[in-house]
Amino acid sequence: MDFESIANSRLGIGLALGVSRATPPSAGLALARLGAKKLASDRDSEMVRAIRANQWVASGMTLEGAALDAAVLETLEMSGRFLYDTYHLPRRPEALLAKVAPNEAFERFLRDTPKRAHVFVGVHLGNFDLVGQALGLSGWKVQVLSVADPNGGYQWQNEMRRESGLDMTPVSMESLKHAARRLAEGGSVLTGLDRPLPQVDTRPLFFGQPAQLPVLHVRLAMRAKAPVVVMSALIREDGLYELQASDPIPMPGSLKNPEDVLANAQKALAFAEELISISPRQWAMPHAVWPDIQAP
Repeated sequence: MDFESIANSRLGIGLALGVSRATPPSAGLALARLGAKKLASDRDSEMVRAIRANQWVASGMTLEGAALDAAVLETLEMSGRFLYDTYHLPRRPEALLAKVAPNEAFERFLRDTPKRAHVFVGVHLGNFDLVGQALGLSGWKVQVLSVADPNGGYQWQNEMRRESGLDMTPVSMESLKHAARRLAEGGSVLTGLDRPLPQVDTRPLFFGQPAQLPVLHVRLAMRAKAPVVVMSALIREDGLYELQASDPIPMPGSLKNPEDVLANAQKALAFAEELISISPRQWAMPHAVWPDIQAP
């Protein structure tokens, strides 16, 4: 069993939760850095190879040698910090909300989302999980289309998210039908933007390269004639997480035209590129977005 399988198991999540809650920030973050260094040392692991390729492509294929090694290490360190911050906090609304910087984007979500249907897509950038839970605790109503057939660890994470008021529904035919009905009735749906899928028919350009990314959000939005909003949650220098969000992006055209679907997917990805370029080491995507590309 590889590290990722252990980390995403119910045992792995339970250990991470227990250690994070029992460890003060100085020690917890030091432990995260130590773990990142250990993981980064295994350059042949699937996760390290994926992060290495993702960071290389996102850099415009300019990083190499020691600079690319350092990028991988820093990305793993940031991932550890995001996990620590999420699990260390007591399961109290005020504790979670205290880690989120109040800004116009956060207030806009709570104010404007109920007025019409939206399809939200999250970039695995910064601590989107923590900020998403904070939005749920603040009254944001959304159906989340999460990983299909979740294992024990993902199920536990979804339970924590449900406690925050998010409607967690792993992707299935039934949950997709529910999402379509919800959008038709003026509700909102949230799913991921940058988690690659093993088999896709459409490969939109992402950082200039055909990417193995989903277009489910585009199809849902086009069918419902709803806009797409791209979201992330970067950490600031003061340690607070700040919500970033695009303006609503229209999804015109016909679902029967693959070129329309592709063009709409690339509009959303263009904003995701901008967000990732602000702080690429916060792009905590452990799966290969471009599986055919090998970094040097």
